Amino acid sequence: AVPRCKPLRHAYEKEIVLYAHFQGLEYVSTECVYAPHAYRGHARALLKDLEATRPSAVAALGHSGRRLAVAQEVATKTLGAC
Repeated sequence: AVPRCKPLRHAYEKEIVLYAHFQGLEYVSTECVYAPHAYRGHARALLKDLEATRPSAVAALGHSGRRLAVAQEVATKTLGAC
């Protein structure tokens, strides 16, 4: 398997959008209609609170997550259409 390259994984979403804007790249900024009711919003709010307390919290979580080992077969739900 070829590992994926994520060159912007350490960049914040705002920085990526600004980069795309100034480079003249097209990007879609619409939100999924199911997003307001998703659990993801609670996790995002928690991350914003953590970052307000400690600015490096999100980066530290990302570094920790990359050190975790993931099993070859992971049970996932099938995604619906947005």
